[in-house]
Amino acid sequence: MTDSSNIQNTEDIDFILTMNPHGWSTCRIFIGGNSYEVTITHVFGDPYYDFIKALSNLIEGQESATFFWYGEPGGEKFELRRIKERKHMLHVEVSGFNETFGKQIKELTPTVEFEIPLKRFLIIAYLQLKKSFLLMKDKIYSTNRQNDFPFDEFIKFEKIVKDYLSIS
Repeated sequence: MTDSSNIQNTEDIDFILTMNPHGWSTCRIFIGGNSYEVTITHVFGDPYYDFIKALSNLIEGQESATFFWYGEPGGEKFELRRIKERKHMLHVEVSGFNETFGKQIKELTPTVEFEIPLKRFLIIAYLQLKKSFLLMKDKIYSTNRQNDFPFDEFIKFEKIVKDYLSIS
């Protein structure tokens, strides 16, 4: 855990996950008046699948989940941890690295760190993923985004997140 003075303390937290054409995505995190941008390549794996698996693991009771979103080169490590004293809260730590995919990550540089109620984080994440799910059903939109969204994994996730959040 890092120095608590680095943690963004605000209720004003949001993020937008955008699937760009040709194997790229962008995640913009908004905290207070600040924004942070993460550029994500789909070349080295399935970043949406990794995100969905991390979220699913938290819903299923794991204390923490970690995933990596690679750029070219470098990327970001996302650590999601339930706060022991306040299980309804999630500690999110995003750290950048310069190493290319497949190389050992030697040094992490803090990008942003914040705490957010787990349910709020899941609502934001679910709605961003649902947006991509629906857009990918559009023939024109999906033309240059072939195979960039894990439909089967999202359908499983949608069921468990709706149950967890009591959404019909």
